[in-house]
Amino acid sequence: MPIHLQPEHVAAIRAHGERTYPEECGGLLLGILEGDDQIVREIMPLDNIRNDSRHNRVELSPLDYARAEREAGRRNLGVWGYYHSHPDHPAVPSSFDLEHAPFTEWSYLIVSIRDGKAADLRAWSLRTDRSQFDEKTIVTASQYKPTP
Repeated sequence: MPIHLQPEHVAAIRAHGERTYPEECGGLLLGILEGDDQIVREIMPLDNIRNDSRHNRVELSPLDYARAEREAGRRNLGVWGYYHSHPDHPAVPSSFDLEHAPFTEWSYLIVSIRDGKAADLRAWSLRTDRSQFDEKTIVTASQYKPTP
């Protein structure tokens, strides 16, 4: 199941990671399902509310999540994923990411920030048995052909 992003979504995720470096950032992916594809319509950057280890951990407010769900519902969208940064680490899920991923239906985007500059952006899905993440394809708007 690929995930479809607009170029401005990619740019905003990368900029969010650069802005918060050397701390992690995070946000939600709002969109729709079209067949087996997740189509991102909006991203919602959120504040990292974690008090400690912000350089390698991100925590989002439950109130921010609830607000995102309400906003998505008003726009006939769903929350279909989450993004976060890995400062000075690869865009690969950590064991902490695996232990704390909430939903197997979501896409998990990770942007690597190296020395303050965005590098790789990769997408992952959590297996239904929650044993590991599998990499998934990111399709940008220029590659996307909607179903007639």
